Amino acid sequence: MSKTNFKKTIYNHLILSYTILSVILIGSMGGYWYAQVSRMMDQEIVKDNMARLQAAQNLIEQNLLKKYEDNLQNKALAIGFIQDNSNLNLLLYNGWEGNLSKVFAFNNDLQLFKVGNSGITNVSVYFPSNDYVIDADRFYMHTANAQEAPFFSKMNQIPLKKWIVRVNANDEQVLSYIIKLPYDTPIAKAKGYFVIDVDVHYLKSIISPMLSSKDDRLVILDESGAVLFQVGGENSEMTERLNEIVKASLSEERVIGEPGVPGIASRLASSHSDHKWTYIMYRPAYSFELFTERLKKELFTACGVIVIFGIFMSFLLSKRLYVPISDTFSMMREKIGILESRARKTEMINLLLGVSLRAEPKEISLPDTSYCVACIQLTKGDSEGLKQCYELSPALPGEFIALNANEAAIIYYLASGKVFDSSELVDDLKALQRIAGPRAAFQAAIGRQVQNFKDIPESYRTAQETKRYHFIFGKNTVIAYASTQALNADPLLFHFEHYSNALKAGDQRAVNEFMDHFLTALLNGEAQIEAVELAVLQLIAQLYQCVIELKLQHMLPSSNLTEELKQDTLHGTIESIRKMSAQITGRMNAGGNQPHAEVVRTMKEYIAEHLHEDLSLQILSREVALAPAYVSTLFSEGTKSSFTEYVTRLRLEKAAELLIANPRLSVSAIAEQVGYRNVQYFHSKFKARFGVTPVQYRRLQQGFKDLQTL
Repeated sequence: MSKTNFKKTIYNHLILSYTILSVILIGSMGGYWYAQVSRMMDQEIVKDNMARLQAAQNLIEQNLLKKYEDNLQNKALAIGFIQDNSNLNLLLYNGWEGNLSKVFAFNNDLQLFKVGNSGITNVSVYFPSNDYVIDADRFYMHTANAQEAPFFSKMNQIPLKKWIVRVNANDEQVLSYIIKLPYDTPIAKAKGYFVIDVDVHYLKSIISPMLSSKDDRLVILDESGAVLFQVGGENSEMTERLNEIVKASLSEERVIGEPGVPGIASRLASSHSDHKWTYIMYRPAYSFELFTERLKKELFTACGVIVIFGIFMSFLLSKRLYVPISDTFSMMREKIGILESRARKTEMINLLLGVSLRAEPKEISLPDTSYCVACIQLTKGDSEGLKQCYELSPALPGEFIALNANEAAIIYYLASGKVFDSSELVDDLKALQRIAGPRAAFQAAIGRQVQNFKDIPESYRTAQETKRYHFIFGKNTVIAYASTQALNADPLLFHFEHYSNALKAGDQRAVNEFMDHFLTALLNGEAQIEAVELAVLQLIAQLYQCVIELKLQHMLPSSNLTEELKQDTLHGTIESIRKMSAQITGRMNAGGNQPHAEVVRTMKEYIAEHLHEDLSLQILSREVALAPAYVSTLFSEGTKSSFTEYVTRLRLEKAAELLIANPRLSVSAIAEQVGYRNVQYFHSKFKARFGVTPVQYRRLQQGFKDLQTL
């Protein structure tokens, strides 16, 4: 073999050896990283799923449903301790006949209970022994007339003190909880049933922030394996597969969601639940694997390019070996950095919600630093656009977190030694509003300052509470939690009878004056949101009571009156109430005084039947359920005389009739029968009316009869 052929052979062997070695090394490395990425991703999904399941279970059972159960049981237990004042106690044992005022008062109690517990669609009490129903919206004299009549008819077949899922008469999915009345007396026969209905859609809206993507699914099953409700994408095939996981008693399993798309399903067994419910969370793998799969493809492509490039370089460099593995590692570091950035965003959202997986995020836990969370609600634009404006503005130290398209949060980093002044954060957010302009309009609520990163969820919670004050201060405002704590928590007192009297009299001017005073008092009273909402609820209840008394129920909306009238802001709510009040006064003026005449007729009948008893405006006002001053006005308009003049005239005319009809009946007995306890006073009033004493009047009338006989 010649020297040239020998060198050529060595050269070819070198190239072949390098190629084989490159393929083996790069293939082994690529395969190893491929397996590692898949395994780590599956483990992280399973851990994240279990943490979210436990947080969802605590939120639903220990916070939301537990609150409803406690409030309902407290309401029921109050019957036994407030025997004289409990409207419900009286209705349980006496029925509704003759107790309409108690019915309406209890209806108002149910409305207050419903408004005070967010998420409740209705509160009902079914009285089987007297066959009627009272709920937060209406009173049904017969159960058959109630919208939920089929449900009440099966009440004795439904388990008590357990949450059941059903569809109500409005085709809304609700969770219902029933207790027997009287409460806590297992031996006694049920006098009634207390039922609360919780909107499943409301529960879903509370739980949905725990889902990281639109295709995540959270399914909750009762102890029999039936689906209570599910949050996220709804797919019957996926629900069946999740049921198979429950039957197989698996803690986690890789399942197929849509055709050809894998995912991870995790199960929290019913033994962890007070209600024996099972929680299952399914998360499609592509929401995590999309970038990972791209990384894998790029990894294989890079390996192939490296092999080809190495062969080409081996031709050029001959015996010199070089494998550009450093470029591969550089690319991998870049891709992993992107993955970490996305993971950090998820971790920050979990931190706000109180379900963070990491014990101590180094980027958040800073020495000598306190924290404050601001919640942002966009009224125009999206959170990503606002984030770009935030990064360009000279903001205070903090981190912007886009929760979804319309909501965001900012975690501010504050110096611990410095006195906290929320006005600095208010000014910072207002500056961001000016920079964002109308293309990304928003309103913001600032929570309280916390000293430890573990308390950030508490700051986020107080910011969420502060968001409610946008109802008072209006849209696109910036409100700090500290400023709301200085507001007055005492209830605001109003003379709602002035508003009621004005409505019944059809006096729109007086109605507007009351509404203007009401709005000014709420805005200038520096009251907390609970006091303002209570005052608005009382006003709506007064409006509802007037509509019932005037028999104008047909003017009420088909939906709940409170939900129909309450708007996003206080000004909007007052205007909607003012509009309905104008419709009522217009109807009163157009329809004449027919309702007034009916009231006057009722009062006249009562006076005629009770002449022998003590009569007063207060007694009469209770009979017709109107204010004494308004009763006096109606009586004067209807009889053209005052209440006292009318009663005196009627009593004396009745006494004159008795003097003639019963000659043997004494004057003192007649005086007592017409309501006079003092005979001398009766004599003076009778003489002032007829010009003679009662005895003289009887003699004159008897003599006149004798004369006619002759």
